[in-house]
Amino acid sequence: MSMLTRKKIIQAKIEAEKGTKETAGFADLLVYDPNIRPSAPFEPRRGPGKYIGNSVAGIVQEKSGILTCSAELRGNGTNAMDAGLSVLLQCCGLKNTAETYQVASAVADHKTCTIQVFEDGKKKVLYGAMANPIFEGETGKRMMCNFEFKGIWDTPVDEALPAFSPGTEAPPILANGTFTIGTAKKVSRVSLNMGNEVVLRMDINAASGIAHAVIVDNDPVLSCDLEAELVAAYDIHGIWLAGTEAAVSLVLGSGAGKQITFTIPKFQYREIPEGNRDGILIYDATGQCNHDSGDDAVAIAVLTA
Repeated sequence: MSMLTRKKIIQAKIEAEKGTKETAGFADLLVYDPNIRPSAPFEPRRGPGKYIGNSVAGIVQEKSGILTCSAELRGNGTNAMDAGLSVLLQCCGLKNTAETYQVASAVADHKTCTIQVFEDGKKKVLYGAMANPIFEGETGKRMMCNFEFKGIWDTPVDEALPAFSPGTEAPPILANGTFTIGTAKKVSRVSLNMGNEVVLRMDINAASGIAHAVIVDNDPVLSCDLEAELVAAYDIHGIWLAGTEAAVSLVLGSGAGKQITFTIPKFQYREIPEGNRDGILIYDATGQCNHDSGDDAVAIAVLTA
């Protein structure tokens, strides 16, 4: 029997207990280019012996796995983030408070998830999983969320494709919105890498050798291609040298369940190399996102009403 690559269904659910696989009540995910695979290290056992080569079988060690995929940044069109995307974001160390997804330092506020990938009759599962997201968009196009999840790899089984009803709300595009770094700025692209350091929490008591994934640090970095301005209008070199911080806001779309806003209270330039975009002088700027008051370096909010 042939298995078709286009026939895939992806579902996710936040785990009631970190590292304990969920089996029901999943949210359907509209994602692109999903790739789920084992990442367990293989250890050969090549001790000295009578023959060269391998005389005894090697060992597959802790049962780890990886899932990469992309999803559109979008709401549900009513009053919240898309249900499937909400699960993924919360498992990136972003705490959901009234549909504002904000960085959180307390491990107790971090969620892990179980992700099911059905591939035309075969089911693969990653659980106890957390991820680093990178948000990337170009003017006039969608903002995409690129994820890399790490977690516990489960043995694939044969299982028919389930019912599938992901959210249908169209994503906002990067146009007719607002982008400010202190004041309004013109860019053709923007990227926010949350810089999550995701590690596996090892546990000799667990059947897989892993308790679950955990985020131990993050380093959010915003990148964009700023149009150059005269010093009198915007002294970017002086701002960079002085380490001056500025608030960043990126607003996409409009309306409840449609408008999504990125807020960075204190953005600080790290690098400002000059570049050329179609004959226009730009700065390929990157900078770090600093906390202002508590855990607030980055927040992503959906307009709820």
